[in-house]
Amino acid sequence: MVAPFDATEFRRTLGYLPTGVTVITTTGEFGEPVGMACNSFMSVSLNPPLIMICAGKESATLVDLRRSGGFCVNILGSGQGELCRQFSVKDIDRFAGVPWTESAAGPELGDAVAWMSCAIEVEHDAGDHVIIIARVTALRVNPDEPTPLVFHRGKFGSFREGVEPLAATAALPRQKVGGSTRVPPVAPGAYGYAQGYAYGYAHR
Repeated sequence: MVAPFDATEFRRTLGYLPTGVTVITTTGEFGEPVGMACNSFMSVSLNPPLIMICAGKESATLVDLRRSGGFCVNILGSGQGELCRQFSVKDIDRFAGVPWTESAAGPELGDAVAWMSCAIEVEHDAGDHVIIIARVTALRVNPDEPTPLVFHRGKFGSFREGVEPLAATAALPRQKVGGSTRVPPVAPGAYGYAQGYAYGYAHR
């Protein structure tokens, strides 16, 4: 069935949802570091600990992910926009000038917010992409707690904490308005915002 809109319009609309930014890394056939930028990442299950990523079917990195059977999720910090850009460009040495340390699952990039070692459990076909479900086998968080990198409407930005934590705003008392009940509006910025410099990227 043909969609009543084109791919450009679909991509632009999806861009209204802010996402975190990751670089997925693994080891190539000859032991070389391999990686790709990816914002199609999400948690799937707490018990067992499962996550999901998407990779384009034409991605060279997908070949290495399948071969190795595992990967490292590097959750990027707000100062790593250019690093993300580097990991989205084809036919270059994506690790050039990038500090990283070796791990069993894949390279851990320096200054990331957090790192998760993952073992691939199952793969699902999804149009021009592949959905990969993986089990988290190890994780650690950057003790310096850098702010995260956020992607929104084709731009990189970061996150600003609101005046009150989400748990507090979610517990605001309901107010009666006529015969109905409503929750008072949350102050602007209570959920953070994304702002930054323009650049888009793909999962390749």
